[in-house]
Amino acid sequence: MTAAEASTLIHMPDLPGNSTPQSWADLGSGSGLFTRTLLTQLPPGSTVYAIDRDEVPAPSAGIVSRQADFTAHNWQTPPLHGILMANSLHFVKDHKAFLQKAADTLLPAARFLYVEYDTDTPNPWVPYPLSFKTLQQLFRSLQLGEARLLHTMPSRFGGAQLYSAMVTLR
Repeated sequence: MTAAEASTLIHMPDLPGNSTPQSWADLGSGSGLFTRTLLTQLPPGSTVYAIDRDEVPAPSAGIVSRQADFTAHNWQTPPLHGILMANSLHFVKDHKAFLQKAADTLLPAARFLYVEYDTDTPNPWVPYPLSFKTLQQLFRSLQLGEARLLHTMPSRFGGAQLYSAMVTLR
């Protein structure tokens, strides 16, 4: 994926608090493509905690890297304004329990931002997929907020579309 494609997918046109620095976590950050892209959208002075068990981006201005298993909730972050999960929620077996616990680390009116494959059919690389429809149902059942579709784009793998969605906590 290119930086331009990542930017299009996670573009949040109505991000509140555009002057106050924010703290976000990028769970399953990998090399940091989405981490860096997210940081460009946040107000100056913001911090993104890049958390991944295998690979993390090099620390830089605004990026704090932590090599850890994000599914264990050992993030060591302050209360967060948002969580980004770009192609990582599909590695979590119990979506409901994970998201409920993740919500406990967030400030009021915080945001969840997702990039996922729009499928519910597992494969070896996407073991616990969730389509946009499934994500909507999941957040409704948790009573945390409504999932809103942001963008879609064709995937180079497996034929499923990629989608991005955002949920603002109630």
